[in-house]
Amino acid sequence: MKKIAFLLLFAVAAINIYAGDKSWYKFFTGKIDSYPVTMCLVKYGEEVRGFYYYDKFKQPMDVYGNVTGDSISIYSYSGYDDTEAFKGVLKGISYSGVWDKPSKSRVFDFSLTEDKKQSSNFEFVYVEGKEKYFKDMEAPFCSYTEGTIWPTDEFDNAQFIRNYILKSKNMKTGASEIGEQMLANKKKFFMEFKEYNKDLKRDDMGDGWSYSLESQNISIPVFFNDRLFVLSNFDYSYTGGAHGNYGTGFTNLDLKRKKVLSIDDVVTKKGKEKLPALLEKYFKIQRGVPQEKTLMDAGLFIDTIPVNDNFMISPGNIMFNYVPYEIASYADGEIKITIPISEISDFLKPEVKDLFKE
Repeated sequence: MKKIAFLLLFAVAAINIYAGDKSWYKFFTGKIDSYPVTMCLVKYGEEVRGFYYYDKFKQPMDVYGNVTGDSISIYSYSGYDDTEAFKGVLKGISYSGVWDKPSKSRVFDFSLTEDKKQSSNFEFVYVEGKEKYFKDMEAPFCSYTEGTIWPTDEFDNAQFIRNYILKSKNMKTGASEIGEQMLANKKKFFMEFKEYNKDLKRDDMGDGWSYSLESQNISIPVFFNDRLFVLSNFDYSYTGGAHGNYGTGFTNLDLKRKKVLSIDDVVTKKGKEKLPALLEKYFKIQRGVPQEKTLMDAGLFIDTIPVNDNFMISPGNIMFNYVPYEIASYADGEIKITIPISEISDFLKPEVKDLFKE
């Protein structure tokens, strides 16, 4: 059965076309054991995705998972063979349960409380649908999900961020357009699925899985304050073969100057020349690799880590993200390398230094 959920937002009002709790954005603060943390989550259907960080370090880590009733289970992959799990219950404004990090044999209680004022800054807009090619067979099928955070009028820089989101999705300007255009994207994807399989015969397709098409694109905030807004865009697609491909892109928005930042806006030419050595140093530190080992000995495809524009600013840190196959195998997943800003503070451009402050 085809399922569609979406939220259309207009300039003067928000209209929830799908009733109930199909989607939300929540901003939490609280503790894992005695350690203060901050977490933001979006829910779309039965899935959740978001980021959390320890308040002391402010290094956001992505989390993803699912919702069953009032139970939410989310997982974080923060490095090689290093996973974390939150398993808890959402009751009113409270999300609490057990946090587990198997690699360190640590199990703690966690308790988070929603900050309603912060939560009111955003809503989550999404569409989703699934269709089978043969109605009586599970595969091949077509699955499409597209969603984005959407600032409410409560957020001071709402229009700037809305305009960036629309532009990044190649959508027309105007808040009333986004839901309609997402639906148009879904319809086009389903039409492409039917065209892709138009000559398919039941006897030729095996189990049918390799003829399926899947697409998921989710944009959510990572970190924000009155100066900086960091947006992540998770993209997954399956078009046949052994597995799908995925990756997360990060965008840093300077809210004071109304500017999308490239790495050349952040560091000087001399600083950019120093970054590959720092990326290698901190990759090895984070993976527990001796500094004298080569990167190829450490499992990468390359002997120098390139500087890319897929980076994230947070207080005191800069993180670079490398998607599967960019510098390592698919099995290695996304590789995130965090460099303390103290390492490049002398090479930051003056106009961005305040973005790295608390």
